[in-house]
Amino acid sequence: MLRGLLGRTPTHAAVAFTADPPLRKHAWDPKYKINHYEHPEEIKQQIPYAMRWAAALGVHPFLYEGFEADDLIATLLSRHPTMEARIITSDRDFYQLISERARVLHPVRGTREMREVDLRGVEAAFGVRPAQVPDFKALVGDTSDDIPGVPGIGPKTAAALLRLHPTVEELLEHLDEIPRHGASLARMRNRILLNKRLATLAPVEVPDPDRDLRLGRVDPAELRALQDETGLPAGEPGAA
Repeated sequence: MLRGLLGRTPTHAAVAFTADPPLRKHAWDPKYKINHYEHPEEIKQQIPYAMRWAAALGVHPFLYEGFEADDLIATLLSRHPTMEARIITSDRDFYQLISERARVLHPVRGTREMREVDLRGVEAAFGVRPAQVPDFKALVGDTSDDIPGVPGIGPKTAAALLRLHPTVEELLEHLDEIPRHGASLARMRNRILLNKRLATLAPVEVPDPDRDLRLGRVDPAELRALQDETGLPAGEPGAA
């Protein structure tokens, strides 16, 4: 997939990896993604090879203890505020990072076919603006991330509430205007605010955030070494 993406001739490229737990957000909620991030031993063995493959293809790999790939991508995006960016992911959490300059490319059939999600795509998916995606998840929850939602509030209700009050903080200050769900929202006030914090992708402090992301040269010798070590074909950028 990475070789296929390089065939699209990007000028800059990076690959972000998630570290083994505990992660920074586990200090806020020990149950956060508890069933998601405990890497099996096989994955732990593969990640160093995956990072070497990326580097050998001229792509900058990022992995820092305590951080998710989500954190790192948000950080890179903020450190390069004028760069046109495409985030290749099937994770809709990244929809909150979409803007006039940043889009998500959602793989449909690997990198052979990808669906571009823009500002209108976020509205179609969630009924809210990108900046409101963490508020949306704070209300609805996310079972894949072990974030509990507010009972009785589904996607349509959450979007409708956020059209009335654009943030959960503002929503929680106007519960008297929401007789149907006010009691549930009041009971879960602290959880809702924690949910938003967990769901927000924000820049973090990392050792080398200003690393040059320009695509580097392919290292044929390292690719051959990796091929010998792993048995995987080295291939060339742009190959299927």
